Amino acid sequence: SRYVRWQINVSKDTEMNIHEKRKAFERLLAGAPEVMSPLQVSKWTPYGRNTVYAMLRSGELLSIQYRGTYLISKAELVEYMTAHADDTPRKRFTIKGDS
Repeated sequence: SRYVRWQINVSKDTEMNIHEKRKAFERLLAGAPEVMSPLQVSKWTPYGRNTVYAMLRSGELLSIQYRGTYLISKAELVEYMTAHADDTPRKRFTIKGDS
């Protein structure tokens, strides 16, 4: 199993723009497969398996279904994570400044 440390360090004075966030998530997922199952997504991200399935069923995270399983592209996952990096009500991971 591969577990990723989900903290992106930036300077305290700088807020990351959307392009910088996308690049940071692309770097963190560089070793991940291009197409993943929900279980693989849960191993490569801070999202639990049940959360991944809930996001897929609701259409929040885009995927295709093939032979009874969901397939999620790494590109779609990066886009989703970039768009939801700053969500505060259900914040699932953080982008923090250096301590």
